[in-house]
Amino acid sequence: MTRSNILDDFRDDLARRIARSDRPPAPQPLPISPWRAMALLQKAVRRGRADLALRAGATLLVGAPDRIWRRCGGIAFEDVGIADPKVLGLVAVVLSGKRARAELGGEWAVTSVVIAAMANGNKCRAADDLLMSVELRPALAAVRRGRLRLCGSAAYFP
Repeated sequence: MTRSNILDDFRDDLARRIARSDRPPAPQPLPISPWRAMALLQKAVRRGRADLALRAGATLLVGAPDRIWRRCGGIAFEDVGIADPKVLGLVAVVLSGKRARAELGGEWAVTSVVIAAMANGNKCRAADDLLMSVELRPALAAVRRGRLRLCGSAAYFP
């Protein structure tokens, strides 16, 4: 059987992961601001500290639920990247909206599985490093201004 939408495969994978996981413990928010929680979430995922990442996620769910999924999207592409395409797919599924998360078991069940998958999985910051290089490297200033195009490893004027 072929599927027309790859997100369906990722949605099924996420549903299986949620079903296999033990009922997540009640969220334990930290007494910190949403900005610190967002920073902690990213640093904890980057360092493989699922315990801290989950508490930061709980803090965001309680204090700034609109911010958690945008931050998870950023973390997935900046910190997980090509090292774990399955995790990228899981995050893409949860970014599709509240209804998708509700159908999968609710905000906390989805949050706990996705954050744990990001924290415990492989990481690769190559995409973020490439973006920063293109954005900040002085030799690429003309590319940023749109005057030059890159072709392979050489730059040329169109």
